[in-house]
Amino acid sequence: MGRESLRRMPRAFVVDCALSFAVAVSTVLTSVIAGGRAEQGPPDWVGHLLLVVAAAFLVARRRYPPLVMVLTMLVSLVYFGLGFGTGAFTIAPALAVYTAITAKHRIAGFAGAAVYLVIVLLADSSRGPQDVSEGHVWLVIWILVIVVAGEVSRSRAEHLRMIAEQAARAELTREMEAQRRADQERLRIARELHDVLAHNISVISIQAGVAEHLLRRDPDKAHAAVTTIKRVTKDVLVELRSILDVLRRVDEAGEIFPPSGIEDIERLAGMAAAGGITVDLDVRGQASRVPADVGLAAYRVVQESLTNVIRHSGAAHASVVVHVNEADVLVRVRDDGRGASGDDVRAGNGIAGMTERVRAMSGTITAAPADGRGFVVEAWLPLRRPEP
Repeated sequence: MGRESLRRMPRAFVVDCALSFAVAVSTVLTSVIAGGRAEQGPPDWVGHLLLVVAAAFLVARRRYPPLVMVLTMLVSLVYFGLGFGTGAFTIAPALAVYTAITAKHRIAGFAGAAVYLVIVLLADSSRGPQDVSEGHVWLVIWILVIVVAGEVSRSRAEHLRMIAEQAARAELTREMEAQRRADQERLRIARELHDVLAHNISVISIQAGVAEHLLRRDPDKAHAAVTTIKRVTKDVLVELRSILDVLRRVDEAGEIFPPSGIEDIERLAGMAAAGGITVDLDVRGQASRVPADVGLAAYRVVQESLTNVIRHSGAAHASVVVHVNEADVLVRVRDDGRGASGDDVRAGNGIAGMTERVRAMSGTITAAPADGRGFVVEAWLPLRRPEP
């Protein structure tokens, strides 16, 4: 057999072939040496053949552990029964028992070792009254050592397997957690983009309509509308740059704009006024006490509410209340438009987005038609989220 053929063989099979050859050689040599010192002499060719056959079965010990154990025991018992009574014949069965136990055939390994030991001891005792107690002791010790070694090896392999499985589960958990966080970040960014674009593009659309309508009749007002469009467009670009910078850190030296907060709500009121809505703004409390994420949530609630007022309500007036209290932030936006039905409220993506954002802050929000006329959105945002 060439070197190339050896390379193609599984490593375990090559090891088992080498082990089988080593056991065959060692058992035959041991029987010859021990037999030369005994009265009955060394085994003949039949005894040597039985030792070689028992060792040859070890080639298949990993693939068929219980079967190999039984076959090696039977051959060794035949060897012992023919009167070839040297200790070398127990090597192949012992290795087969060890393999069966480590291969998770514990019951078969324990039972096979016990049955084999009893048969050998009884057969040896029936041969005569000669003193064989020392040989019996060594045989029992030998079999027990093999059984214990097999059990220890099996336990260690099982422990290592459990560690590997725990590591694999931990890695899978980390990957799932990373995926979950990535999904949450994508949803957050999508929500930010919706809030930014919906409000500002609504203002741009209204001002563009005003400019088109007044372009010939009143160029000064048309010019003011175009100026508003330019300013709003610049604000949109600034906010988009801040959001998209989270996704791509290409220009590390570039300016990163801070997230919007309560102090920016006045700018929203101005943009809504540019869209033809009169806004009464009431901001109270220390905005500096508000965490950035809570301030951004309050800003987005006002932004989405005013966007809905501009686009859908037909209102001429809106009031925005933002009160920073000791424990929370109250945000209330009310208009005098035509209101909305329950189906409209449930169908709106903007209200659903506001609800998700507020709940993410452990807050509460209501959005419903106001008493008499108009629509009101009210949100309570705690300054500190409860511990999970």
